[in-house]
Amino acid sequence: MVYLIAFCLFLILTILAIFGIYEYYERKYIVNLKELPKSYDVIIVLGAGIRPDGTPCDILKDRLFTAAKVYNEGICRKVLLTGEHRDEDYSEIFSMKNWIMQYNIAEKDIILDGYGYCTYDSIFRAKDKLKINKAIISTNRYHLPRAIYIARKIGIEAYGIASDLRQYDRMKKYIKREKLAQIKDFFLVNFSLNKGK
Repeated sequence: MVYLIAFCLFLILTILAIFGIYEYYERKYIVNLKELPKSYDVIIVLGAGIRPDGTPCDILKDRLFTAAKVYNEGICRKVLLTGEHRDEDYSEIFSMKNWIMQYNIAEKDIILDGYGYCTYDSIFRAKDKLKINKAIISTNRYHLPRAIYIARKIGIEAYGIASDLRQYDRMKKYIKREKLAQIKDFFLVNFSLNKGK
């Protein structure tokens, strides 16, 4: 019984420590447009799903709009769109590309990665496959600490800009799910031999 209590206490303290690390990354590396460092390689837009008609969902539209603002300020030279590309009938990255180009993004400056099945894979591939060293990440504030933590742990000098521009459906569900993802990816990035796809 004593060992069980000790284990439970250790588990609770470990989880609290993990959340504390993410809170530190949130305070230190999430900034607004004026505070973003200049001359970065890319701004990374993490996928969030598309509608049945092929257009980005509201969350994804706002991530793209935020990224376009950063690009048009001259802070990043390229835009990396990372998400799921299944086939011609479901391509998150082509939907993202079609949407963001309305904001004066040069097609030559758009990089597509259709293997961004999850946050970890998207960030890992940015470093491992695309050799990105310095990046701004555009996603929702609740999601940014984990994305930045992964990036910095694998060698990307990353900052984040929050893309929350309105109220979103099911946000409470997303935030609860994010807590589990934070724990999972903390162990994945620190202890796993799984190095992404």
